[in-house]
Amino acid sequence: MDQARLIGIENDREITAVSDPQFWYLFQRSVLLALKEESVLNETQYRYAEEKLKRQCG
Repeated sequence: MDQARLIGIENDREITAVSDPQFWYLFQRSVLLALKEESVLNETQYRYAEEKLKRQCG
């Protein structure tokens, strides 16, 4: 099994929906895509969640 390890942190700062909305949106979307790829969400569920996320971050 592959393992990842943290070797350093640069520009450490808190990221929130207010401080960096684009990053927050992309992060949440990537989670949805990962859930879809793992078949946790089907296509309909993914589309619904993605549309809701777009409206929420709009």
